[in-house]
Amino acid sequence: MSFWEELGPEEYWVMINTIEEAYLNGVISDFLGHSERGGTVWIPGADEEAIRALIPRFRRVVRDLIDRDLVEIREPCNAIFDEAPELDDHEVDEVLADPGTWVRAHGSVNRMVMLMPTARADRMISR
Repeated sequence: MSFWEELGPEEYWVMINTIEEAYLNGVISDFLGHSERGGTVWIPGADEEAIRALIPRFRRVVRDLIDRDLVEIREPCNAIFDEAPELDDHEVDEVLADPGTWVRAHGSVNRMVMLMPTARADRMISR
């Protein structure tokens, strides 16, 4: 069984976003999205209530992927992951518990927390 086949649906979407070096505030909307134009375009879900309802589930998934040394998160102020300080366990839990990490809300301040695969994840997915 391949790395990808062993992942649950939520883990799959977190890892896809991780490989894309995306932000956590897009993960749940991607999970809730759908394809159009014969699968060539992905439309993220936009239902903020549905996104908020899934935050606890995705918080646990991301924490588990971090604990398994597959994902790292940081909060860069300039969109450059390597220039952001590493987060300790307490800071990771604090970031994941903040709804502002997960929801891309218009007209308010959004936390821009980036995902990055670890060296272990890169080896497992042969990247």
